[in-house]
Amino acid sequence: MRMHLLKIVAILPVLLLALSNCSALLAQTEPKETWEPQVAGRFYPGNETALKDQINSFFKTIPNLFLNGRPVALISPHAGYQYSGQVAAYGYHALKDTNFTRVIILSPSHFHGGKRFRGASILKVKNFKTPLGVIPVDQDACNQLLNQTHDARASSPQKSAPLFGEYEGAYQGEHSLETQLPFLQMSLNSFKLVPILIGILIEDDFDRMANAIRPLLDEKTLLVVSSDFTHYGDGYNYVPFRKDIEKNITALDNGAFEKIRARDFNGLKQYRKETGINACGLMPILLLLKLLPDNVSCEILNYDTSGHQSSNFSYSVSYASILFTKPADTKSGFMAPKKEPLETHPYFLTDEEKALLLSLARNTLETYTKTGNPPSPGQVNNRLTPNLKEKYGVFVTLKKYGELRGCIGHLLPQSPLFQGVVENTIHSSAHDRRFEPVGPKEVSDITIEISVLSKPKRIAGADNFEVGKEGIIIRKGPFNAVFLPQVAVEQGWDRVETLCRLCQKAGLSRDAWKDDGMEFYVFTADVFHEGVRS
Repeated sequence: MRMHLLKIVAILPVLLLALSNCSALLAQTEPKETWEPQVAGRFYPGNETALKDQINSFFKTIPNLFLNGRPVALISPHAGYQYSGQVAAYGYHALKDTNFTRVIILSPSHFHGGKRFRGASILKVKNFKTPLGVIPVDQDACNQLLNQTHDARASSPQKSAPLFGEYEGAYQGEHSLETQLPFLQMSLNSFKLVPILIGILIEDDFDRMANAIRPLLDEKTLLVVSSDFTHYGDGYNYVPFRKDIEKNITALDNGAFEKIRARDFNGLKQYRKETGINACGLMPILLLLKLLPDNVSCEILNYDTSGHQSSNFSYSVSYASILFTKPADTKSGFMAPKKEPLETHPYFLTDEEKALLLSLARNTLETYTKTGNPPSPGQVNNRLTPNLKEKYGVFVTLKKYGELRGCIGHLLPQSPLFQGVVENTIHSSAHDRRFEPVGPKEVSDITIEISVLSKPKRIAGADNFEVGKEGIIIRKGPFNAVFLPQVAVEQGWDRVETLCRLCQKAGLSRDAWKDDGMEFYVFTADVFHEGVRS
């Protein structure tokens, strides 16, 4: 008997250590009041006004395109906003005017705050805080997940490891989840948060975890996955090629996008094995593929790399904004697309209104190139008509000696017409990546053209595009481009040449418009311009 007691005493510390390790994620505590921001002031501005201004500046550069349905999930990057913020903004801009009341975020742990862990950690707090305010946590949903710590159907102790637990250390210094929050606050009206930080998932963890999360996915719940894609460079221990780096990185990322678009769980795992692609959010992405419903469409809204931004590919991280949508319906508050013929643009503006808009654009160009600021609103407010206060899509085109000098606009109604003219005059003069910013000495040599647009409508194929009458938008995966109706006429192009040139503008091969999966949208425009300046 004494020997048995001695043996028990001897192994007791080992048993306690093993139980401690296995239950690191199991211990549940009373929720703390508020989790303070960990990376504000580093990954994004720590000041409320500066943060709002930065996110709004991202949103203002985004051309609105129709979605194929109702958003249900989003993959969004999580680097510092100066690098990935513009890409992330594309996805969150698409969420505006939606009615989500709960957001589940699946984020990868970078293991900053402690040891690596298996499963997922849910932070037990009542609120998450950012410079924009506090976000309430959905306590009921979190508890529902935390109560499913074991799967009774598991066939072995290893497979019965905890699914969800509390590991506060994983959230300390972690940026992947927090960087999504200000964008959500700027895009949705009010919502509750379910924060899930993913550690290491193996074997059947994906199915078990998906089964636990799936009951929460109702029509008012959005899934967000936080992930960057390829991390290239010696510092990331990933240099699979040293020539044609930009081209090869894009090809590498596109291979992953194709697996994601096809919801190919096993294919994406195999692609990781074959290429070594080091997307930091691979675990959450794989879990997302298990959670997506059968009838979703995948749209890659925007893609960029830090190498492209800095013109230095010795180190590069890839960013993508990927939206998943279901067919729209009225039950959930999203209007299904109406099957109507394209409505030609009503030429409603009077000559006086057109002259006022051109004068406003001219004043904006002169003022902004000299001071870096738009003109004072008071200069035009007392002359605005009801037409000019309505929202319309609008482009502003700048030409110098008859040659294009800048052209940017909003495809869909986004701002009152007069305000859209001011915004896009600034964007065309300072933010068209094809050109250097317009300088003050050039202004007198530039003529201004304004195009007020009808609402774009998707068409079945390229044969339905009427050259000279309609503008055309093409879209395939992360690639898209637009020509205004007057472009083909001015260049003397027929339909085929217009489509070929448009593909080249989008960064595709000339004949890509013939490919399966290419989307076409058309619109009309009321176009007016200044006289030739001398």
